[in-house]
Amino acid sequence: MVSKALRGALETDSGQVAAWRVALLYGAQFLAIGMMLPLLPVWLAARGLDAAAIGRVLAAQSLGRVVAQPLLAQVADRSGRMKLVMAACATLALAALVGLGLAEGWWPVFIGVVAVAFFFSPLVPLAEVLAVRTGARQGVAYGRMRLWGSLAFILGAMVAGVLMDVMAPTMLVWALVVAHALTLAAIVALPETPAEGQSGERDTWAGKGGWRGVLNGTFALFLLVAGLVQASHAMLYGFAALHWKGLGYSGTVVGLLVATGVLAEVALFWFSAQVTARLGAVRLLMLAATAGIVRWAGMAMDPPLAVLFVLQSLHAFTFGAAHLGAIAFVRTRVPARLAATGQALYSALSMGLFMTAAMWASGRLYAAYSARAWLAMAGMCVLARALAVVLRQVGRSPG
Repeated sequence: MVSKALRGALETDSGQVAAWRVALLYGAQFLAIGMMLPLLPVWLAARGLDAAAIGRVLAAQSLGRVVAQPLLAQVADRSGRMKLVMAACATLALAALVGLGLAEGWWPVFIGVVAVAFFFSPLVPLAEVLAVRTGARQGVAYGRMRLWGSLAFILGAMVAGVLMDVMAPTMLVWALVVAHALTLAAIVALPETPAEGQSGERDTWAGKGGWRGVLNGTFALFLLVAGLVQASHAMLYGFAALHWKGLGYSGTVVGLLVATGVLAEVALFWFSAQVTARLGAVRLLMLAATAGIVRWAGMAMDPPLAVLFVLQSLHAFTFGAAHLGAIAFVRTRVPARLAATGQALYSALSMGLFMTAAMWASGRLYAAYSARAWLAMAGMCVLARALAVVLRQVGRSPG
């Protein structure tokens, strides 16, 4: 009796350690991302690239993610060695970043940036699969691991701001090297993941492997719904800070507005298990689309500051609920052996291809219509909401 209780306590402790290691990985990854987003353009400019050239580099970086995420996720699925694949990707990304710091000239810089994105970007969807599997085995809510990524992203952006004040612009790349090294260390510290068939997840689709085992009509419809909702944030990510500064708000206020959205997202992630169990994947996506209609339509009106803070708190639903819904959809509708491929397709399309197209359109719309451009984002959520209803009906169908 005593030995059984002791064994149960040790298993619980082991599960908590595993969950904290996954949380540490999220923290390291998103610290690097939070630093990379503001620092990379500054470093590129310091290396002599003009705005047009920086735009081409960042666009190629985005397309590299779209190709790399599903491609390398398939390697992880087929090999069943997720930790090994993640460690290899992190090592190659770190090597590419060191090479980038030593690069001279347009083409070496271009190739280096694309290589970093190619090898680093699959780590995020692979971490999502690892978190879901760890949570299922250890009884830990996915969101309570994922929220550390959101908090680390804020920290990374703050660190980047300080570094831009104290470091020479040409040296900023070495700060990114340190952040990426922390990601590699967090991967090395991960628990071993079970091979396919040992994760305990139900295999709901039989048959084909690779993309063909994932991309049926239902999954394609899900990708469209999730992609529209996530890409509707393009105006927010690309032009919100610029617009709010133009309205006369200080940098401190703009920072508080951004932080409000992320903290609201963290709050939802804390209760992710209860929310997901109550609503399910598709209704979470419907909630996200509905919140997006309200949020973006409100933004288009240039409301008072107090209302802006309320609208920013809806980030918990427009991003958080959409992300939880997507994670739940992949977990329940994709075979365990293809989980990394399914997660990578969602990431590559929603935050890659869809977001790239929406960001390009947002630039033109904002230049022409200023805040009214947010109405286009609301329109995307209207379409997503309608398609989510169809997705729900398809999910109820025996076929």
